[in-house]
Amino acid sequence: MTGTSEQERLQVALDAAGMGTFVWHARQDYAESDPRMLELFALPAGGVLSLAGALTSMIHPDDRQRYSDAVAAALDPAGDHQLAQDIRVRRRDDGYRWVAVTARAFFEGKPPQADRLVGVAADITRRREIELELRSSEQRRTFLLDLSDRVRLVTDPVAVQALAVEALGVRLAASRAMYLEVSSGSDGDMYTVERDYHALGTVSGVGCYRADDFGATLFDELRAGRTLVVADVATDPRLTPDERVSYQRIGVAAYAAVPLIKDGRHVAALVLHQAAARDWDDQEITLVEEVAERTWAAVERARAQDALRESEARFRQVLQAAPQLIWVSQADGAVEMLNDNWSTIIGAATGTGDDRELLAGILHAGDADGFLAAWDSSRAAGSAFDQQARLRMRDGTYRWYLIRVVGYQGGTKRFGVATDIHDRHSAEERALAEQTEARERDHRTALQLQRALLPTRTVERPGFDIAARYEAGSVALVVGGDWYDTFELPGGSIGLTVGDVVGHGLSAATTMGKMRIAMGALAPHAAGPGALLTDLDGFAAGSGGSDFATACYALLDPASRQLRHACAGHPPMLVVTADGRTRWLTDGGSAPITGKQIGARPEAIETLEPGALLLLYSDGLVERRGEPLTAGLDRLRQAALELRHGSAAEICDGLFAAMGVAEQRSDDVVALCLRMPAGTAAAFHRTLTADKRELSRLRGALQAWRRAIQPADRDEADMLLAVNEACANAIEHAYRGREPGTVEVTVSPDADGTYLASIRDFGRWQESAASSAYRGRGLGIIRSLSHGFEYRSTPAGTLVQFRLPAKGTTA
Repeated sequence: MTGTSEQERLQVALDAAGMGTFVWHARQDYAESDPRMLELFALPAGGVLSLAGALTSMIHPDDRQRYSDAVAAALDPAGDHQLAQDIRVRRRDDGYRWVAVTARAFFEGKPPQADRLVGVAADITRRREIELELRSSEQRRTFLLDLSDRVRLVTDPVAVQALAVEALGVRLAASRAMYLEVSSGSDGDMYTVERDYHALGTVSGVGCYRADDFGATLFDELRAGRTLVVADVATDPRLTPDERVSYQRIGVAAYAAVPLIKDGRHVAALVLHQAAARDWDDQEITLVEEVAERTWAAVERARAQDALRESEARFRQVLQAAPQLIWVSQADGAVEMLNDNWSTIIGAATGTGDDRELLAGILHAGDADGFLAAWDSSRAAGSAFDQQARLRMRDGTYRWYLIRVVGYQGGTKRFGVATDIHDRHSAEERALAEQTEARERDHRTALQLQRALLPTRTVERPGFDIAARYEAGSVALVVGGDWYDTFELPGGSIGLTVGDVVGHGLSAATTMGKMRIAMGALAPHAAGPGALLTDLDGFAAGSGGSDFATACYALLDPASRQLRHACAGHPPMLVVTADGRTRWLTDGGSAPITGKQIGARPEAIETLEPGALLLLYSDGLVERRGEPLTAGLDRLRQAALELRHGSAAEICDGLFAAMGVAEQRSDDVVALCLRMPAGTAAAFHRTLTADKRELSRLRGALQAWRRAIQPADRDEADMLLAVNEACANAIEHAYRGREPGTVEVTVSPDADGTYLASIRDFGRWQESAASSAYRGRGLGIIRSLSHGFEYRSTPAGTLVQFRLPAKGTTA
C-alpha cells in the first residue's frame, strides 16, 4: 500500500472528498498520513501519527476509551471490519476540533490477523455546532409547545402563573421563579407575587415588595421594557450597598427579569432568582422572554375568560352595566331589548327590529356570508350560536367580537352577547407568526447543514459542460437526504453520481453526507460503477451507513465517449442527442441500498454521441402525488428535449421550472447535467476491386458505418443508392478492356449534418462511356439524391464527388 501508484490514488481520493487519508499499520502502530491528515491532528509536516500517541495526548480524554474500543472492534476478524467514529482532537491552540474518522480493516494470513486500517478523516466541527444548535432549538420549541398546551387547559389566572414559573424554574434550574405584578402607590411602584416556584431549601418569594428597594436604576430598565440581567449582585456596579443587602436578605445572588408592557405601561415581570452567582446565556434569556410573552397572554386570556363567566351571570341581572353588546330577542328574531353599548360602541339606535338584520348591518364583508349561514343554521336547529366576526365600530373601524346566542325560557327567547376579543385574537395571530418564524429559522439552519455537506462545484473539463442544481423540499420546510457529486478519476475519467437517503431532517442530511463522502473516497479504487455500488453496500452495512438509499453512478471516458453506468433502485439516467433523440439508460439496474450485502451489482456500457446530453436526477423531480411515475418521466423527457440547446446550468434551471419544482415539490430535488463536446465522426474509407460482386459488401460496410453515427432512417437508403450507382459506373467503364483496377470510396460527415461522397478510379474512360454514364440514368439518380455534383476525369483517373443532404432536407 506504499507504492507510488497507491499514493496517487489516495491523493485523488483526498482531492475528490476534501479529507485527509491514512494507512495505519496495526502491528507497528504507525500511520502513513497525507498532509491534511497531519494537519487535522495538529502534527507538523513529516510528523508521525500513532494510535498510542493519539490516545495519550491528541484525542479528548472523554473520547479515548470509546475510540480505542472501536479500533479494537474493527480489527477483530469476527467483526464487521469497519471503523466509523466522531472524536474530538486537540488543535494547536489547545482547543478541540471534531473529526470524523472512517476506515476499513484489512487482514493477512490464516488464521487472519489484523494488518492495517485504511481510511479517511474530515473536520466536522461546524456540522457538530449546527447539530447542537438544532437540538437546542428543537428542545426549546418542544418545551414551549408543551407549556402552551398545558396552560391552555387552565382557566385560573393564578394557576396559569404557577404552572408557567414552575416549568421554567425546573427547566433552567433556578432557585426561584415568579411573576411580579405592578401596582402604583404613593410610595412608588409595588410588586406583588401571588404564587412562585422555589427550589428545595429556598424560601418562597410570595409577598409584596417596594420596587426601588431592589435597585431604582435597574428597575427603570424594566419600566422602559428592557430585559434585566444581573450575573452577580455582589459585584454589579449598578447596585448600591443598601440594594445589595435587600437581595441578600431574600437569598438572591443573581437574577434575570423580563418586563411585560401593555399599552405602554409596565404591568408585570417574569423573574428568575439564583442563590449563587450565575452567567445567564443568550439562549436562557431568550427562553425566559418567550415564556413571559406566551404565558402572560394566557394569564390575560384566563382572566378575560373569568371575567366573561362572571359577567354573563351578572348580565342576566344588570344588563346595562355590562361592557359587552347584549340583546334579548324572541324566537323569531324580533328584538326586545338592546343595552346601551349598542349606541355608545356601535352607534345603533336602541329599539326593536330583527336581530339577524341588526348584526348583518355591521358585519365585515369578509365575514358576512359564513356568519349569516351559521346563524340561519343555528336558528333552524334551535341550537346555541357561537361565532367570531369583525363588527364595525362607531368610528368606522372593525374589531373582532365573539358573538354567542343561547335560548332560554324553553326556547321562546334568545339571549345574545357580543364580547370584544380583538386583543386576544391579535395576540394569537402574533404567536402563530412567531411559531412560523421559528420553524423557518430551524429549517434554514438544517438547510445550511445540508448545503455544507454538498459539493461547492462540479468538475471542470475543457469541452465539457457540467452543472447541478439542488432544492430542499417545501412540505413542512424540511430537508432530506438527496445528494449529487462529480469527481475526476485516475486516467482522466469523470465520475457523476446522484443519490437519495430515505427520510428528512438532520438525520437524513447527516447520513447523506457520509454516503456522498464514501462514494468519493471509494470511486478511485473501484473497478467500475457496479463495483462501486457493491462497495457502497459494505459501507452502508457498517456504522454510520443507511438503512435505505438509492443511487446511480456514471463513469465517462472522455476520449472514447464510453459511458459505464449502474443504478441501485434509482430512476434511470436520460440521454438526449444533439439532433433530438432520447433514450433511458435502463440497463445496469439493481435493488436499492439497504445495508445488506447482495453480491456483485451489474453495470452497463453506452457510447455517448458528440454534443449529447446526460441527465441524472432524484425522484423528487419526477414524482407527483396521485399520478404514475411514467407521467413524470414523460414530462422530464419532453422538457429535456426542448431545453437541449442551452448550457448545462440553463438546462438544470429550465428543468426545475418546467417540472414545477417551486410549486409542487414535496421532496428534495436534484438535477445533474453533462453535455459532451460537439464533434464529427471519422470518415468512411474503402478500396474495392472493380468487380460488381464487391458492391453488396460495400453497401453493408457503408450501412454499418452510418448506423454507428445515427439510427437508420430514409436518408440511409438514399446514401447507399447514390454511392452504389457511382461505384457501379466506375467498375463498368474505368477499366473496360483492361485488367480490373481498384475504386476508392470516401464518405465524410460534416458538422452541418451533410455527407461528402468521393468515388475515385485509376482507369481511363472512353468519352462515349463517360457521356453515357453521367448524362443518362446514372447522373439522374445521383443528382436527385444529392447536390453539388462534380465529375473530373484525367489520364490518371476519374473523380466523382457529390454531397448528400442533412436529415430532413432535400437535395
